[in-house]
Amino acid sequence: MKRMFLFLLIFGFSFLYVSLIGNVKYKVQKKWETKKKLQVPESVLYDPVRNVIYVSNIKGNPGKKDRNGFISKVALDGKIKKLKWVKGLDAPKGLAIYNDKLYVADIDLLVEIDIKNGKILNKYPAPGAIFLNDVTVDDSGNVYVSDTASKNSVIYRFRNGKIAVWIKDEKINQPNGLYAEGNRLIVGNSGDGCLNIVSLSDKKITTIARTGAGIDGIAPDGKGNYFISDWRGKTSLVSPSGQITELLNTTNDKINAADITFIKNKKLLLVPTFFDNRVMAYEVK
Repeated sequence: MKRMFLFLLIFGFSFLYVSLIGNVKYKVQKKWETKKKLQVPESVLYDPVRNVIYVSNIKGNPGKKDRNGFISKVALDGKIKKLKWVKGLDAPKGLAIYNDKLYVADIDLLVEIDIKNGKILNKYPAPGAIFLNDVTVDDSGNVYVSDTASKNSVIYRFRNGKIAVWIKDEKINQPNGLYAEGNRLIVGNSGDGCLNIVSLSDKKITTIARTGAGIDGIAPDGKGNYFISDWRGKTSLVSPSGQITELLNTTNDKINAADITFIKNKKLLLVPTFFDNRVMAYEVK
């Protein structure tokens, strides 16, 4: 009986993980998951003004213009408030908010949505774009968009109504995850698995870590570290010194980990599972 109790104690909580990185110790435990009504969810983003989560749904081929894509609204308890809040997209991926506008990467377009009424305002073609992926906004309202295609391995910047290539460099190797932080841009490469810092002032590139796998999403933990996801199913924590600690791994279960986000004041790490058609939420404390 004691052996059986010990077995249950160790293995019964399959979604409990403990991570120690630097002086930060985390317990990560599954909190909730949405129903499998989402359709290839790629990115999640929290709107603190409206206390809601936006989810981009590809619904089909990630690189095909089929008009099947849409954005969902999800509550903080995992309930889907409105499955098809914004329709008429192709394969929406990364999301970012600035001044009540939601910016969405959609293959070769940066789509601008009015959050108040859920209407598409503009679609800005990115010259030469093939596979636009993640989106982030700096403090000045400049929008950055990554193109993960090997033939167009660049980062665009949208500024004053115009979008153009902002950086092209050998260290920007099939960029995917982006996060604007003060005067720098955190970039996760899918090509070589490097997590880089790019100065917004002079575009100097510094490598934080080499993960050994392609990086999808990036989210700061508020303590100087970064959560990063590997699309195949792994989510890790990276310290400023480059130490990498695995937090979650659903690869063997064939559950993907796409463009994540972390809600600091609620201690929730949100993971869209792509082909698994759910968003999973983990409490991190």
